[in-house]
Amino acid sequence: MNARACLAVLLLVPAVAGLAAAGTTIVVDPKPFASVEAAAVAEAKVDWLDADPIDDTACTQAFAALELQHFLRNMTGRQADFALAPDPAATQGDILRLGLAPTEERAKLGPEGYRIRSLLVAGRRLTTIEGGGRVGTLYGAYALLHLLGARWFAPGETHEELPRVEAIPDLDLTERPAFATRGFHAWENRASRDFLLWMARNRMNYWCVEQADHPFLHKLGIRMAGGSHDAQALFLNPAAAYPYNQAGFTGDDARPPDPYPPSPQFQGDADRDGKLSYFEAHPEWFPLEGGKRVPGIRGEFGTNFCSSNPFAVAEFMKNFVHAVAEGAYRDANVIRFWTLDGGRWCQCDACKALGTPTDRNLLLVHQLDQGIKEARAKRKINRDIIIRFLAYADVLQPPTRPLPEGFDPQTCCATFFPIVRCYVHRFDDPACPTNARYARQLAGWATDPGRHYRGQLCIGEYYNVSGYKCLPVCYMDVMANDIPLYHKVGARHFHYMHVTTAHWGNKALTNYQLARQLWDVKTDCESLWADFFARRYGPAAATMRTFYESLEKMLCNVSELKYGLARRLNAGAKDLFPNSHLRLRLDPGLKSDGPTLEEMVAAARECRALLAKARAQDLPDRIKARIAEDEELYTYGERTVLYLYECALAFEAARSGKPDAARRHHAEARRLADLLRQDTASPKHSSTHANASDALTASFAAGALAQIEKLIGQ
Repeated sequence: MNARACLAVLLLVPAVAGLAAAGTTIVVDPKPFASVEAAAVAEAKVDWLDADPIDDTACTQAFAALELQHFLRNMTGRQADFALAPDPAATQGDILRLGLAPTEERAKLGPEGYRIRSLLVAGRRLTTIEGGGRVGTLYGAYALLHLLGARWFAPGETHEELPRVEAIPDLDLTERPAFATRGFHAWENRASRDFLLWMARNRMNYWCVEQADHPFLHKLGIRMAGGSHDAQALFLNPAAAYPYNQAGFTGDDARPPDPYPPSPQFQGDADRDGKLSYFEAHPEWFPLEGGKRVPGIRGEFGTNFCSSNPFAVAEFMKNFVHAVAEGAYRDANVIRFWTLDGGRWCQCDACKALGTPTDRNLLLVHQLDQGIKEARAKRKINRDIIIRFLAYADVLQPPTRPLPEGFDPQTCCATFFPIVRCYVHRFDDPACPTNARYARQLAGWATDPGRHYRGQLCIGEYYNVSGYKCLPVCYMDVMANDIPLYHKVGARHFHYMHVTTAHWGNKALTNYQLARQLWDVKTDCESLWADFFARRYGPAAATMRTFYESLEKMLCNVSELKYGLARRLNAGAKDLFPNSHLRLRLDPGLKSDGPTLEEMVAAARECRALLAKARAQDLPDRIKARIAEDEELYTYGERTVLYLYECALAFEAARSGKPDAARRHHAEARRLADLLRQDTASPKHSSTHANASDALTASFAAGALAQIEKLIGQ
C-alpha cells in the first residue's frame, strides 16, 4: 500500500475524540510474512538472488519500521508508543507510513532515493516515507531520524547521539544520492554487526562478498564486491592442476576432454611430480619474458598471462564467470577485475600489438563482461553485475586507442586509484608534483575532449592506505575540497582503503563526513563540522575542533613520513630528507612544500595540550569515553611521529660529530620504541594488509635504532 492508498483508507476511518492521545503507529506491509516484526528479521528466509522482489522489499522495509520504532521510542521517551501495524485501517492516532513510491515516481527517485512528506487527513497526521526501492525506504527512515537530531558518528551505542524530541515536524523532502557507490574497499570477513549497521544508518552501501551473513548485508542494502589482484592465481594459476584429459599425458583419463588444441611447446610433466599443471600443459598461455615463456606470477605480483592467446583468455574467463555465477562471487553485485598488482605484461609480438597495458587490460575487461552477459542470457546469473577495472599503477595511463567494439560503459567502470598521493595539498593543486601527475591522468580518463574512455568512473581513495597502518590522520579540509572535485569531473562512485571497523577515535569524523558528502556533494562542511563537534563533544566542542585541526596539520604529510622518511631511517640512508615535501626543519635556503618534521612535532604537542584541556572539563560519561578513544589512537600517532623525529635527530647528531647528543636522542628513541612495541591494539582493526603486530613494526623504522647504534658505537 502506497501513500495514496493509505490516504484513501484514512478518509474512510472516522475521526475519534482525543485521537492525539492514541500516539503514532508505524505502518508497513509485511507480506508475505505474518507480521512486521517477523518480516524485519526474516533475511535468512529471503531469496535475495531470485527475480521476485516482494519478500526482499518486505524484509528491508519492515526492518526500517523496526529501526524507527526503536529510535523514536528512545528519543521521545514514549516506550509504549510507535506500535507496528500492517494496515492503517486498524489504527488510531497519527500514522508513519513506509512503502514504495508510486511506480511512475520511482525512476526519478532511483532505488536509493526517497520522499518524506506530511499530510493532515481527517484530523490525523500522516507522515509517509516512500522509497524509489526498498533501500530508498530504509534510507528515508534514517533521514527522518537524522532530521530529528539522531546521529551515528561511529559503530556502537557510545557513539550514538539521540536527543529528546516531542513530535515529528511537518516535512516535504525528496533526496537521492550524489554518488551511487559509497563505502569501503575490503576483502575480508572483518565487519561487526555494529559496523554494518553504522554503514546503513549513514546510507553507505559498499562492502565485500567475503563478509559473513550475506542476508544481513542484503537487508541493509549493502552491495558486495568480489575480486582482487589474485584473479590469475585463482582462475589461471600456472601451478594449478590442468583440469582436462590432455592427450599427451597419462593419469588424467577421468577428467573432461580437453577443449583446447595441444600445445606446440608441450614437454610433459616437466617437474616429474606425476601431475600436469596449466603451465606444463600450455606454456604459450603464460608470459614471454627474456625470450622464454615463464609462469610469471608470485601470488598477486609478477607478470600477467599472455592476453593475446585466445585459449588462455577463454579458460581464464570461463573460470572467472563460473565464480560469479555459482562460486565465491555468487552474491557479489560488483566484480573487481584486477590484474596483478603493478604487474608486468607479456612481451610477445602478439601482445605488444594489442597496445599499452591499459589497452590490453580493457580488452580483457570487455571479454569478461561478454562472458557475464552470456551467462545472464542463459539465466545462470540473475542479477545486475558491474565490473570495476583498474586505472592504477601499470594501467594508470588512459587508453591510447579506441575501446573494443561493443564495450559497454554501463556495466564496465574504471576505478582510479591515486596511491600514495599527497594530502598536504589538494588533489587539484598544480604546485604539487605528485598530485599534479595524478590530476593529469584523471583528466585523461574523465575530461580530456579527445579521450577514448567515456564510461563510468569510481574513485578509490587511500584514507588508510596500508602504509599508514591506521595512524590517526585527519582529512577534514582534504575531503571538503576533493570530493566535490571528483564529482565535478564525473565520478559517481567512491570508496577508500582500508577502513578500520572499530577503535575509530578521530576517524569517526573522516567516515561520517565521507558519508554525508557522498550522499550530498553540496554538503556545507562548516555546518557539518559545527554539528559534529557540538553533538559529539558537547562542552568540549571548541577545544576538540582545534584538536582535529591540529591533528590534520600534524599528519597531512603522512605519505612522505611513512613511505619516505621511515624507510630511509630504517635503512640508515645518508640523505634522510632528499626532497622538499618533507624537511627536518626550515633551514635557511631550503624550500619546504609541506610541514617539516619539527612542525609536525609542534602540532603533536599542541594536540596533547588540547586533549588535556578537554579532559579537564566536566563532561558526561559518554563524551569522556569518546575523548578517551580519541586520545588512545592519537597517542599511537604521537609516539610514531616523536620516534621518527628522535631517530632523525640522532642520525643528524652522529653525522655532525656530536656523539653525546646522538646518544641522548637515541635513548629517547629507544624509550619511545619500547612504548610502541607494547601497543598491539592501535595498528589493528583494518585489513591484514594494513595491520601490524605492534606500533613499532607499523612505524616501518624499527631497524633505525640498530643503524644509529652503528654510528655511535653501541
